Amino acid sequence: MPTPAKAAKIEELAEKLARSRIAILIQTQGLSVKEMNELRSKVRPMNVEVQVAKNTLLRLAAERNQLADVDPNIFHGQTTVAFGYDDEVAAAKAIVDSLQNSNMVVLKAAILGGRSLTPERVEALAKISGGKPSAQAQLVGGLQGPLSTTYSLLTAPLRDLCYVLQARAEQLQQQQQTQSE
Repeated sequence: MPTPAKAAKIEELAEKLARSRIAILIQTQGLSVKEMNELRSKVRPMNVEVQVAKNTLLRLAAERNQLADVDPNIFHGQTTVAFGYDDEVAAAKAIVDSLQNSNMVVLKAAILGGRSLTPERVEALAKISGGKPSAQAQLVGGLQGPLSTTYSLLTAPLRDLCYVLQARAEQLQQQQQTQSE
């Protein structure tokens, strides 16, 4: 049974995990307080909150949110969590960009959509140009193109039949006009 302070911390982490779109786990061991504050200030404009958390409490918070597909092996070593509340891509980009300037900070994993991501997948997510809206537009465009083509193919025979009937009606009308003259 956890102490009341730990139970409150588990509740806080569970609430943040539930609210966040992505939780990026990083190892910040060796960073000074000043460097940690700089990291926080760099990612704050992207609505990313950075917090040091104990692995056991973070694992219990993930279990409390029924994140069954999260690999329990990601909860090891010293862990700092970056909670991204708005855009998953922007949060990943902010963290990955911040990590490139530091030799001490290591990307461990992430939790996205109830599943854990490897560091490579987090870096790939950060490389999506234009962010989440651009990725969504590309997806819609990718779906819309084939659907538009299919619609055109299915409606072409009916449309062509209408054109033939209209041309025949105009031809008959012209023949009537020439006969009546």
